[in-house]
Amino acid sequence: MDFDPAAVSAFRYLAARFDPVAAVAEFDYELGGSGERFTERVSFVSGTPADPDRLQRVLDLLGAILGLSYYKAAAPPRYESRVPLAPVALDYLRAAIRSGLAEFAYRAGLPGPLEPEVTAPGAEPYHESVALDGAPLVPIGGGKDSVVSVESLRAAGLEPVQFSVNPNAIVERVAAAAGLPLVAARRRLDPRLLELNAGGALNGHVPVTAMNSLIALAQSLLIGAGPVVMSNESSASDPTLTWNGFPVNHQWSKSLEAELALRDALAAQAGLADVSFSLLRPFSELRIAGGYARISPPERAAAYDAAIVSCNRAFRIRGAEPTWCGECDKCRFVFLALAPHMAPERLLGIVGHDLFADEAQLPGYRALLGLGAHKPFECVGEEAESSVAVTLASRIPRWAGSPVIRGLLADAPELGAGDAAQEARILGASEALPVPPRYEEARRALV
Repeated sequence: MDFDPAAVSAFRYLAARFDPVAAVAEFDYELGGSGERFTERVSFVSGTPADPDRLQRVLDLLGAILGLSYYKAAAPPRYESRVPLAPVALDYLRAAIRSGLAEFAYRAGLPGPLEPEVTAPGAEPYHESVALDGAPLVPIGGGKDSVVSVESLRAAGLEPVQFSVNPNAIVERVAAAAGLPLVAARRRLDPRLLELNAGGALNGHVPVTAMNSLIALAQSLLIGAGPVVMSNESSASDPTLTWNGFPVNHQWSKSLEAELALRDALAAQAGLADVSFSLLRPFSELRIAGGYARISPPERAAAYDAAIVSCNRAFRIRGAEPTWCGECDKCRFVFLALAPHMAPERLLGIVGHDLFADEAQLPGYRALLGLGAHKPFECVGEEAESSVAVTLASRIPRWAGSPVIRGLLADAPELGAGDAAQEARILGASEALPVPPRYEEARRALV
Protein backbone atom coordinates (compact mmCIF):
# COMPACT_ATOMS: atom_id res chain seq x y z
CA MET A 1 0.00 0.00 0.00
CA ASP A 2 1.27 3.45 -0.96
CA PHE A 3 0.07 6.57 0.84
CA ASP A 4 0.76 10.02 -0.61
CA PRO A 5 0.76 12.74 2.06
CA ALA A 6 0.70 15.44 -0.62
CA ALA A 7 -2.76 14.27 -1.74
CA VAL A 8 -4.30 15.25 1.60
CA SER A 9 -5.98 18.65 1.51
CA ALA A 10 -7.08 18.95 5.14
CA PHE A 11 -7.26 17.12 8.44
CA ARG A 12 -10.70 16.97 10.06
CA TYR A 13 -11.59 16.33 13.69
CA LEU A 14 -15.14 15.06 13.32
CA ALA A 15 -16.55 14.04 16.69
CA ALA A 16 -15.91 13.37 20.38
CA ARG A 17 -18.33 10.86 21.89
CA PHE A 18 -18.51 9.62 25.47
CA ASP A 19 -20.36 6.57 26.75
CA PRO A 20 -20.84 7.16 30.50
CA VAL A 21 -21.89 3.56 31.17
CA ALA A 22 -18.81 2.00 29.57
CA ALA A 23 -16.62 5.03 30.50
CA VAL A 24 -15.25 5.07 26.96
CA ALA A 25 -14.51 8.10 24.79
CA GLU A 26 -14.20 7.80 21.01
CA PHE A 27 -12.78 10.40 18.65
CA ASP A 28 -13.30 10.44 14.88
CA TYR A 29 -10.93 11.93 12.31
CA GLU A 30 -10.37 11.97 8.56
CA LEU A 31 -7.66 12.97 6.12
CA GLY A 32 -9.55 14.96 3.51
CA GLY A 33 -8.90 13.97 -0.09
CA SER A 34 -7.55 10.52 0.81
CA GLY A 35 -10.65 8.70 2.00
CA GLU A 36 -8.82 7.72 5.19
CA ARG A 37 -10.84 7.80 8.44
CA PHE A 38 -9.81 6.92 11.98
CA THR A 39 -11.41 6.33 15.36
CA GLU A 40 -9.34 6.51 18.52
CA ARG A 41 -10.64 5.09 21.78
CA VAL A 42 -9.77 5.96 25.39
CA SER A 43 -11.15 3.73 28.13
CA PHE A 44 -11.36 5.19 31.63
CA VAL A 45 -12.00 3.84 35.10
CA SER A 46 -15.73 4.42 35.51
CA GLY A 47 -17.26 6.92 37.87
CA THR A 48 -20.04 9.47 38.20
CA PRO A 49 -18.84 12.95 37.24
CA ALA A 50 -20.17 15.86 39.26
CA ASP A 51 -20.32 17.98 36.11
CA PRO A 52 -20.81 15.98 32.88
CA ASP A 53 -20.75 19.12 30.74
CA ARG A 54 -17.28 20.15 31.93
CA LEU A 55 -16.09 16.58 31.37
CA GLN A 56 -17.36 16.68 27.79
CA ARG A 57 -15.64 20.02 27.21
CA VAL A 58 -12.33 18.52 28.39
CA LEU A 59 -12.89 15.50 26.13
CA ASP A 60 -13.52 17.86 23.19
CA LEU A 61 -10.11 19.46 23.76
CA LEU A 62 -8.50 16.07 24.37
CA GLY A 63 -9.74 14.83 21.00
CA ALA A 64 -8.22 17.83 19.26
CA ILE A 65 -4.79 17.10 20.78
CA LEU A 66 -4.99 13.33 20.24
CA GLY A 67 -5.71 14.15 16.62
CA LEU A 68 -2.11 15.27 16.14
CA SER A 69 -1.09 11.60 15.90
CA TYR A 70 -3.22 11.40 12.74
CA TYR A 71 -2.70 14.95 11.47
CA LYS A 72 1.06 14.36 11.19
CA ALA A 73 0.51 11.48 8.74
CA ALA A 74 0.24 14.14 6.05
CA ALA A 75 0.67 17.48 7.89
CA PRO A 76 -1.79 19.25 5.54
CA PRO A 77 -2.26 23.04 5.44
CA ARG A 78 -5.67 22.93 7.17
CA TYR A 79 -6.82 21.51 10.51
CA GLU A 80 -10.63 21.66 10.62
CA SER A 81 -12.44 20.80 13.85
CA ARG A 82 -16.16 20.20 13.73
CA VAL A 83 -16.11 19.94 17.52
CA PRO A 84 -16.61 23.28 19.32
CA LEU A 85 -13.49 24.77 20.89
CA ALA A 86 -13.09 28.03 22.77
CA PRO A 87 -10.82 30.54 20.97
CA VAL A 88 -8.13 30.20 23.68
CA ALA A 89 -8.32 26.40 23.40
CA LEU A 90 -7.84 26.81 19.65
CA ASP A 91 -4.71 28.86 20.40
CA TYR A 92 -3.43 25.96 22.52
CA LEU A 93 -4.04 23.58 19.62
CA ARG A 94 -2.11 25.88 17.29
CA ALA A 95 0.80 25.98 19.75
CA ALA A 96 0.75 22.19 20.09
CA ILE A 97 0.99 21.88 16.30
CA ARG A 98 3.69 24.52 15.90
CA SER A 99 5.86 23.69 18.92
CA GLY A 100 4.71 20.23 19.95
CA LEU A 101 5.30 18.93 16.42
CA ALA A 102 8.45 21.00 15.81
CA GLU A 103 10.78 18.05 16.34
CA PHE A 104 8.65 15.98 13.97
CA ALA A 105 8.83 18.71 11.31
CA TYR A 106 12.59 19.18 11.76
CA ARG A 107 13.43 15.50 11.59
CA ALA A 108 11.01 14.85 8.72
CA GLY A 109 12.84 17.47 6.63
CA LEU A 110 9.84 19.80 6.31
CA PRO A 111 10.55 23.43 5.36
CA GLY A 112 9.78 24.78 8.83
CA PRO A 113 7.46 24.50 11.84
CA LEU A 114 3.87 23.61 10.97
CA GLU A 115 1.40 26.50 10.99
CA PRO A 116 -1.77 25.27 9.31
CA GLU A 117 -5.00 27.19 9.19
CA VAL A 118 -6.89 25.94 12.26
CA THR A 119 -10.66 26.37 12.49
CA ALA A 120 -13.45 25.24 14.82
CA PRO A 121 -16.94 26.29 15.87
CA GLY A 122 -16.71 28.44 18.99
CA ALA A 123 -17.63 26.85 22.32
CA GLU A 124 -19.91 28.79 24.65
CA PRO A 125 -17.76 30.47 27.34
CA TYR A 126 -17.97 29.63 31.03
CA HIS A 127 -18.53 32.68 33.20
CA GLU A 128 -17.16 31.17 36.39
CA SER A 129 -14.31 28.81 37.09
CA VAL A 130 -14.21 25.95 39.56
CA ALA A 131 -11.32 24.01 41.12
CA LEU A 132 -11.10 20.34 42.05
CA ASP A 133 -10.89 19.52 45.76
CA GLY A 134 -10.37 15.76 45.77
CA ALA A 135 -7.19 13.73 46.17
CA PRO A 136 -4.46 14.80 43.74
CA LEU A 137 -4.04 12.59 40.69
CA VAL A 138 -0.35 12.08 39.89
CA PRO A 139 0.65 10.67 36.50
CA ILE A 140 3.60 8.35 37.05
CA GLY A 141 6.13 7.33 34.43
CA GLY A 142 8.29 4.75 36.12
CA GLY A 143 11.21 7.06 36.92
CA LYS A 144 12.43 9.24 39.76
CA ASP A 145 10.51 12.49 39.08
CA SER A 146 6.96 11.29 39.67
CA VAL A 147 8.19 9.35 42.73
CA VAL A 148 9.44 12.66 44.16
CA SER A 149 6.03 14.24 43.50
CA VAL A 150 4.19 11.39 45.20
CA GLU A 151 6.45 11.46 48.25
CA SER A 152 6.39 15.27 48.46
CA LEU A 153 2.60 15.23 48.50
CA ARG A 154 2.68 12.58 51.19
CA ALA A 155 5.09 14.63 53.27
CA ALA A 156 2.62 17.54 53.12
CA GLY A 157 -0.19 15.36 54.45
CA LEU A 158 -1.88 14.64 51.11
CA GLU A 159 -2.77 11.16 49.87
CA PRO A 160 -2.22 11.12 46.12
CA VAL A 161 -3.78 8.71 43.66
CA GLN A 162 -1.34 7.42 41.07
CA PHE A 163 -2.35 7.46 37.39
CA SER A 164 -1.05 6.05 34.14
CA VAL A 165 -2.09 5.65 30.53
CA ASN A 166 -1.42 2.11 29.29
CA PRO A 167 0.83 1.24 32.26
CA ASN A 168 3.61 -1.24 31.65
CA ALA A 169 5.35 -3.55 34.12
CA ILE A 170 7.72 -0.78 35.28
CA VAL A 171 4.92 1.66 36.08
CA GLU A 172 2.97 -1.01 37.93
CA ARG A 173 6.10 -1.92 39.91
CA VAL A 174 6.75 1.70 40.92
CA ALA A 175 3.09 2.15 41.88
CA ALA A 176 3.29 -0.93 44.06
CA ALA A 177 6.44 0.40 45.76
CA ALA A 178 4.49 3.54 46.71
CA GLY A 179 1.72 1.46 48.25
CA LEU A 180 -0.92 3.85 46.91
CA PRO A 181 -3.79 3.23 44.47
CA LEU A 182 -3.07 3.19 40.74
CA VAL A 183 -5.80 4.26 38.33
CA ALA A 184 -5.17 3.29 34.71
CA ALA A 185 -6.73 4.57 31.49
CA ARG A 186 -6.26 2.73 28.20
CA ARG A 187 -5.58 4.51 24.93
CA ARG A 188 -6.01 2.66 21.63
CA LEU A 189 -4.72 4.21 18.43
CA ASP A 190 -6.62 3.30 15.29
CA PRO A 191 -4.58 0.44 13.74
CA ARG A 192 -5.12 1.98 10.32
CA LEU A 193 -2.60 4.68 11.26
CA LEU A 194 0.10 2.04 11.73
CA GLU A 195 -0.68 0.69 8.27
CA LEU A 196 -0.33 4.17 6.78
CA ASN A 197 2.97 4.67 8.60
CA ALA A 198 4.25 1.54 6.89
CA GLY A 199 2.97 2.78 3.54
CA GLY A 200 4.51 6.23 3.29
CA ALA A 201 2.78 8.41 5.87
CA LEU A 202 4.88 10.98 7.70
CA ASN A 203 5.77 9.86 11.20
CA GLY A 204 7.63 11.11 14.24
CA HIS A 205 7.46 12.66 17.68
CA VAL A 206 4.15 13.96 19.06
CA PRO A 207 3.47 15.88 22.33
CA VAL A 208 2.53 12.83 24.39
CA THR A 209 2.59 14.69 27.72
CA ALA A 210 -0.08 17.09 26.44
CA MET A 211 -2.23 14.11 25.50
CA ASN A 212 -1.71 12.26 28.77
CA SER A 213 -2.31 15.40 30.86
CA LEU A 214 -5.77 15.80 29.33
CA ILE A 215 -6.55 12.09 29.64
CA ALA A 216 -5.60 12.38 33.32
CA LEU A 217 -7.84 15.41 33.82
CA ALA A 218 -10.80 13.68 32.19
CA GLN A 219 -10.20 10.70 34.49
CA SER A 220 -10.04 12.96 37.52
CA LEU A 221 -13.35 14.61 36.63
CA LEU A 222 -14.91 11.21 36.06
CA ILE A 223 -14.00 9.77 39.48
CA GLY A 224 -14.16 12.97 41.55
CA ALA A 225 -10.43 13.27 42.19
CA GLY A 226 -8.49 16.52 42.56
CA PRO A 227 -6.05 18.39 40.34
CA VAL A 228 -3.67 16.60 38.00
CA VAL A 229 -0.23 17.06 39.54
CA MET A 230 2.51 16.67 36.94
CA SER A 231 6.23 16.19 37.60
CA ASN A 232 7.74 18.41 34.89
CA GLU A 233 10.96 20.18 35.83
CA SER A 234 12.39 23.58 34.85
CA SER A 235 14.86 21.85 32.53
CA ALA A 236 11.98 20.78 30.28
CA SER A 237 11.72 24.35 28.99
CA ASP A 238 15.23 24.22 27.55
CA PRO A 239 15.11 23.66 23.75
CA THR A 240 17.02 20.83 22.15
CA LEU A 241 18.23 23.06 19.31
CA THR A 242 17.35 26.16 17.31
CA TRP A 243 16.13 25.65 13.73
CA ASN A 244 16.27 28.75 11.54
CA GLY A 245 15.59 30.86 14.62
CA PHE A 246 12.82 28.60 15.97
CA PRO A 247 13.36 26.65 19.21
CA VAL A 248 12.82 22.91 18.78
CA ASN A 249 12.13 21.28 22.14
CA HIS A 250 11.70 17.51 22.44
CA GLN A 251 9.99 18.21 25.78
CA TRP A 252 7.77 21.10 24.66
CA SER A 253 4.58 19.66 26.18
CA LYS A 254 6.42 19.41 29.53
CA SER A 255 7.60 23.03 29.33
CA LEU A 256 6.41 26.06 31.29
CA GLU A 257 5.12 27.56 28.03
CA ALA A 258 2.90 24.52 27.47
CA GLU A 259 1.73 24.50 31.10
CA LEU A 260 0.65 28.13 30.85
CA ALA A 261 -1.11 27.54 27.54
CA LEU A 262 -2.97 24.51 28.86
CA ARG A 263 -4.01 26.38 31.99
CA ASP A 264 -5.55 29.16 29.91
CA ALA A 265 -7.17 26.68 27.51
CA LEU A 266 -8.87 24.76 30.33
CA ALA A 267 -10.16 27.94 31.93
CA ALA A 268 -11.72 29.03 28.64
CA GLN A 269 -12.86 25.63 27.38
CA ALA A 270 -14.23 24.08 30.58
CA GLY A 271 -14.24 26.75 33.29
CA LEU A 272 -11.58 24.93 35.32
CA ALA A 273 -8.93 26.65 37.47
CA ASP A 274 -5.78 25.20 39.06
CA VAL A 275 -6.61 21.72 37.79
CA SER A 276 -3.34 20.82 36.06
CA PHE A 277 0.10 22.00 37.13
CA SER A 278 3.60 20.72 37.72
CA LEU A 279 4.66 20.36 41.33
CA LEU A 280 8.35 20.24 40.38
CA ARG A 281 8.38 23.17 37.94
CA PRO A 282 10.84 25.40 39.88
CA PHE A 283 13.52 22.72 40.03
CA SER A 284 16.14 21.23 37.72
CA GLU A 285 16.46 17.50 37.14
CA LEU A 286 19.66 17.65 39.16
CA ARG A 287 17.91 19.10 42.20
CA ILE A 288 15.02 16.66 41.85
CA ALA A 289 17.55 13.82 41.82
CA GLY A 290 18.69 15.09 45.22
CA GLY A 291 15.10 14.95 46.41
CA TYR A 292 14.85 11.35 45.28
CA ALA A 293 18.03 10.49 47.19
CA ARG A 294 16.43 11.85 50.40
CA ILE A 295 13.25 9.75 50.28
CA SER A 296 12.46 8.06 53.56
CA PRO A 297 11.78 5.81 55.40
CA PRO A 298 14.66 3.61 54.24
CA GLU A 299 12.46 0.64 53.42
CA ARG A 300 10.33 2.72 51.05
CA ALA A 301 13.44 4.19 49.42
CA ALA A 302 14.78 0.67 48.92
CA ALA A 303 11.48 -0.41 47.33
CA TYR A 304 11.64 2.51 44.90
CA ASP A 305 15.33 1.82 44.14
CA ALA A 306 14.40 -1.71 43.09
CA ALA A 307 11.45 -0.50 40.99
CA ILE A 308 12.35 2.67 39.06
CA VAL A 309 13.68 2.58 35.50
CA SER A 310 14.53 5.57 33.30
CA CYS A 311 15.56 3.85 30.08
CA ASN A 312 14.52 4.50 26.50
CA ARG A 313 14.89 0.89 25.47
CA ALA A 314 12.76 -0.47 28.31
CA PHE A 315 9.88 1.86 27.41
CA ARG A 316 10.11 2.01 23.62
CA ILE A 317 11.19 -1.36 22.33
CA ARG A 318 8.52 -4.03 22.35
CA GLY A 319 9.62 -7.05 24.33
CA ALA A 320 12.51 -5.22 26.00
CA GLU A 321 13.40 -6.19 29.54
CA PRO A 322 11.86 -3.89 32.19
CA THR A 323 15.25 -2.74 33.40
CA TRP A 324 18.06 -0.29 32.62
CA CYS A 325 19.91 -0.99 29.36
CA GLY A 326 22.90 1.14 30.39
CA GLU A 327 23.43 2.24 26.79
CA CYS A 328 20.88 4.98 26.00
CA ASP A 329 20.90 8.73 26.56
CA LYS A 330 18.29 8.54 29.31
CA CYS A 331 20.25 5.93 31.27
CA ARG A 332 23.38 8.05 30.92
CA PHE A 333 21.71 11.25 32.06
CA VAL A 334 19.91 9.80 35.08
CA PHE A 335 23.08 8.04 36.25
CA LEU A 336 24.89 11.38 35.98
CA ALA A 337 22.11 13.27 37.80
CA LEU A 338 21.98 10.82 40.70
CA ALA A 339 25.77 10.40 41.06
CA PRO A 340 26.38 13.59 43.13
CA HIS A 341 23.57 12.78 45.58
CA MET A 342 23.97 9.21 46.77
CA ALA A 343 26.53 6.61 47.72
CA PRO A 344 28.04 4.93 44.65
CA GLU A 345 26.93 1.53 45.91
CA ARG A 346 23.30 2.66 46.04
CA LEU A 347 23.47 4.10 42.52
CA LEU A 348 25.03 0.94 41.11
CA GLY A 349 22.32 -1.08 42.83
CA ILE A 350 19.62 1.01 41.11
CA VAL A 351 21.02 1.07 37.56
CA GLY A 352 22.96 -2.17 37.59
CA HIS A 353 25.76 -0.74 35.42
CA ASP A 354 28.73 1.49 36.21
CA LEU A 355 28.34 3.85 33.28
CA PHE A 356 31.31 5.99 34.35
CA ALA A 357 33.61 2.95 34.13
CA ASP A 358 32.77 2.36 30.46
CA GLU A 359 34.86 4.50 28.11
CA ALA A 360 32.44 3.66 25.29
CA GLN A 361 29.91 5.92 27.04
CA LEU A 362 32.07 9.03 26.47
CA PRO A 363 30.50 10.14 23.14
CA GLY A 364 27.04 9.97 24.70
CA TYR A 365 28.14 12.01 27.70
CA ARG A 366 29.82 14.57 25.44
CA ALA A 367 26.48 15.02 23.68
CA LEU A 368 24.70 15.60 27.01
CA LEU A 369 27.18 18.38 27.78
CA GLY A 370 26.69 19.97 24.38
CA LEU A 371 30.22 19.17 23.27
CA GLY A 372 28.78 18.03 19.95
CA ALA A 373 26.10 19.58 17.73
CA HIS A 374 23.31 19.60 20.33
CA LYS A 375 21.97 17.54 23.19
CA PRO A 376 19.97 14.41 22.28
CA PHE A 377 16.29 14.42 21.32
CA GLU A 378 15.40 12.86 24.65
CA CYS A 379 13.95 13.81 28.04
CA VAL A 380 17.27 14.90 29.49
CA GLY A 381 18.39 18.00 31.38
CA GLU A 382 19.90 21.11 29.87
CA GLU A 383 23.56 21.04 28.85
CA ALA A 384 24.58 23.36 31.72
CA GLU A 385 22.89 21.00 34.17
CA SER A 386 24.91 18.04 32.90
CA SER A 387 28.07 20.13 33.16
CA VAL A 388 27.33 20.97 36.80
CA ALA A 389 26.64 17.30 37.50
CA VAL A 390 30.05 16.37 36.07
CA THR A 391 31.73 18.97 38.30
CA LEU A 392 29.95 17.62 41.38
CA ALA A 393 30.68 13.99 40.48
CA SER A 394 34.36 14.81 39.99
CA ARG A 395 34.54 15.77 43.68
CA ILE A 396 33.55 12.23 44.74
CA PRO A 397 36.60 9.94 44.97
CA ARG A 398 34.85 6.90 43.48
CA TRP A 399 33.90 8.84 40.34
CA ALA A 400 36.86 11.23 40.02
CA GLY A 401 39.18 8.59 38.56
CA SER A 402 36.61 6.92 36.32
CA PRO A 403 37.24 6.85 32.54
CA VAL A 404 34.15 8.92 31.74
CA ILE A 405 34.72 11.71 34.28
CA ARG A 406 38.44 11.87 33.44
CA GLY A 407 37.60 11.99 29.73
CA LEU A 408 35.07 14.79 30.16
CA LEU A 409 37.46 16.84 32.26
CA ALA A 410 40.09 16.38 29.55
CA ASP A 411 37.61 17.71 26.97
CA ALA A 412 36.47 20.60 29.18
CA PRO A 413 39.08 21.28 31.89
CA GLU A 414 37.04 24.19 33.27
CA LEU A 415 34.56 21.68 34.67
CA GLY A 416 37.14 20.66 37.26
CA ALA A 417 36.98 24.07 38.94
CA GLY A 418 33.26 24.46 38.33
CA ASP A 419 31.16 27.60 38.00
CA ALA A 420 29.72 28.72 41.34
CA ALA A 421 27.06 30.92 39.75
CA GLN A 422 25.95 28.14 37.43
CA GLU A 423 25.82 25.65 40.29
CA ALA A 424 23.70 28.06 42.33
CA ARG A 425 21.28 28.49 39.43
CA ILE A 426 20.97 24.79 38.66
CA LEU A 427 20.59 23.75 42.28
CA GLY A 428 18.34 26.69 43.19
CA ALA A 429 14.71 27.31 42.28
CA SER A 430 13.35 29.24 39.32
CA GLU A 431 10.09 31.11 39.06
CA ALA A 432 6.99 28.99 38.60
CA LEU A 433 3.25 29.32 38.49
CA PRO A 434 1.77 29.64 41.98
CA VAL A 435 -0.14 26.60 43.14
CA PRO A 436 -2.79 26.23 45.89
CA PRO A 437 -1.23 26.67 49.37
CA ARG A 438 -1.24 23.02 50.38
CA TYR A 439 0.56 22.17 47.13
CA GLU A 440 3.08 24.93 47.73
CA GLU A 441 3.96 23.17 50.99
CA ALA A 442 4.37 19.88 49.10
CA ARG A 443 6.50 21.59 46.46
CA ARG A 444 9.19 22.27 49.06
CA ALA A 445 8.85 19.07 51.07
CA LEU A 446 11.62 17.04 49.39
CA VAL A 447 13.35 19.37 46.94
